[in-house]
Amino acid sequence: MSQYQVSDAASADLKEIRAMDPFDLPVCAVSIESGYAISVGHKYVDLVEAQFFQAESDMHSSALEEYRRIAKGDETEYQSNVGNVERSFSEDYRPILRSTEVIYLHMIFETFVSRHIAELQALRQGNPDVLRELRNQHRCGIASAAALYFQDDLNWSVLTNDQWDALREAAEVRNCIVHGEGVARASNHPELIDKLESREWQGQGVGIKIYRHDDGRDAGLPIVIHQRFVQYYLSLLERLFNAIAEKTCAEFWDKKRGSG
Repeated sequence: MSQYQVSDAASADLKEIRAMDPFDLPVCAVSIESGYAISVGHKYVDLVEAQFFQAESDMHSSALEEYRRIAKGDETEYQSNVGNVERSFSEDYRPILRSTEVIYLHMIFETFVSRHIAELQALRQGNPDVLRELRNQHRCGIASAAALYFQDDLNWSVLTNDQWDALREAAEVRNCIVHGEGVARASNHPELIDKLESREWQGQGVGIKIYRHDDGRDAGLPIVIHQRFVQYYLSLLERLFNAIAEKTCAEFWDKKRGSG
């Protein structure tokens, strides 16, 4: 079984849940929705990347044809036609695409980790504002507050400490884009992005690059986000939501079904 797939037992539970009357939703209904959001996220990223690649190829071919029609075209003419297309995709369109993908994935994280916690608090008859209060009390972001909730309030090991750190780092990339113009050193926690850059996933880096001076200092340029990072962020969210789904079903749905 892939490390990002729900176990066979949990998968069977979710299939049973889907077949139920929609007006008699079980206690882990949010698990279905978050799982679907991750599935859509994968398909969306694949779709926009394919469309982007095709657009780049088409525009490059068109510019090259136009250049070849120029009699005795020189390097200046080449750069004016083909070079402009290449620079536009490299310096403008691709960074915009990757930034919007990261923001979209962070929206999935914020939306569904909040909904999972709200559902769990309702089941526990607990404080519905616990996530907001944790953020205020510890003056932290949603990733850190979620970690505190699952590790301390519930004592659930849905992620390891290192995996929670990785999620905080990925979330900081979004914060860097939105609040720091994509410059790592302009974010509130540049050390998180530094650590993220050095991480490995599946035997390679996670797809983040910080331009640096020869002495290692951040050069103050926007970070480079490769497609690999988008897939890495998706894998973190998939791991988290699958683990919450399994634990929620085991702690509440299975017990409810067994007692019935």
